[in-house]
Amino acid sequence: MRFIYDRIKYGKESVKDPLYLNESSYGRIEVKDVCSGCGKCIPECLAGAIKLENGKARVDEKSCIYCGRCIDICGQGAISNSHEYRLADLELAGNDLKKKIYKKFKRSLVLRSVDTGSCNACMLELSAMSNNYYSLTRYGIDFAASPRHADGIVVTGPVTINMKEALIKAYEAMAEPKIVIAVGACAHDGGIFKDSYGVVNILSEIIPVDLTIPGCPPSPQALIYGLLKLLDRV
Repeated sequence: MRFIYDRIKYGKESVKDPLYLNESSYGRIEVKDVCSGCGKCIPECLAGAIKLENGKARVDEKSCIYCGRCIDICGQGAISNSHEYRLADLELAGNDLKKKIYKKFKRSLVLRSVDTGSCNACMLELSAMSNNYYSLTRYGIDFAASPRHADGIVVTGPVTINMKEALIKAYEAMAEPKIVIAVGACAHDGGIFKDSYGVVNILSEIIPVDLTIPGCPPSPQALIYGLLKLLDRV
């Protein structure tokens, strides 16, 4: 009865299209042609994601934590936030990925979350992805309590010394084809913690990565887009 009362009172809570563009959210950092290559933005970058190439700044989207410090320091207005959250990148070539994933997981996907030392921000966004508003399960994607019951693992945070062995065990416990999804800048290359004494190798040097979803943390929209891209449904 409580469920019926809630539906009458609040109506439908799930957003029809969770992949809508939100102009208030962070997204791809763009460098315009007016960039003079002064390099002032480089020491401001906490994650070391900015380098000079051909006399202009270039931002590594996977390493970027979207803090906006580079935008604030640029006196030329050459750096801006595009609000484009669709940054997920498939790590395997098209034919290899289709052979590994598409035929088997065209309709559904069960994942297991593995936190290897995050600040918990990415975990909160993963949790939000499954709430009534975003309703991840409508796409046939859900989370399991054990890697033995999962088709893939979602890794958040830099790989710390104490979690490396647990990560490998979780990976080995999965059945083939063993999908690995790196969520956030820390899972990609350690983020702002990459030089810490407690962080070991980057994730891709420990286990093979199939999908990288950049962000610090990536929004539920970015996460859903990446998962649907993995399944070839966007």
